[in-house]
Amino acid sequence: MTTVVPSIADPVAIGSPAYAEALEFLYREARLLDNAQHADWLTLLHPEIEYHMPVRISRMPKDGNGFVSEMEFFTENFSSLHTRIRRLHTDQAWAEQPASRARHFLTNSVVGVLPGGDMEVLSNLMVTRTRSDLPYDLFTGERRDVLRRGDGQQLLLAHRTYYLDQTVLRAMNLSILF
Repeated sequence: MTTVVPSIADPVAIGSPAYAEALEFLYREARLLDNAQHADWLTLLHPEIEYHMPVRISRMPKDGNGFVSEMEFFTENFSSLHTRIRRLHTDQAWAEQPASRARHFLTNSVVGVLPGGDMEVLSNLMVTRTRSDLPYDLFTGERRDVLRRGDGQQLLLAHRTYYLDQTVLRAMNLSILF
C-alpha cells in the first residue's frame, strides 16, 4: 500500500498571524535540536505525539510516489522519544559517542488550519549531520507537522511525518531527531 504525501488545500496567507506563529514554533524547535537541548525539545511535544519516517522505494511515476505505509525507518510516540533522549545522555548511546552535530534547514513552508483548530505545516527540510571524522550525512525531504494547542494554549508538536527523498540511506544510523 502506498502512503499519500499530503498537500494543504486551503493554506493561510504568508505573513498572517497563524503563519508566523507556526513558523516561529518550528524555527525555535530546530534551534533546540541543533543545540542538542533535548530536554527542552521534549517540552514542545504533545503527549499524544506520533513521529514517523516511512520508507521510500524506487517506483515508476505511474505507480505512485514510492512511500510504503507498511514499512518505516521509525515510528515513535512520546514515551519512546522520551526514552530515546534519556539514552542519548548516557554512555550507552554508542552511535552518538562522540555526539553528532546536526543542522535543520526548513524552507518552502505552507501552513493551514485543520478542522478542530490544529495547524498543519508542510515544509521542505534538509538535515545535515557530522560526527567525529566520519563522512557527512545529508537528509532531504518534505515534512508534515501538525501543531496542537496545549493546556496553556502554547503550540505543541502533535504529529510529524518526514518523507525522505532518498530511497537508500548512506548514514550509518538514524540516531538524530528530525
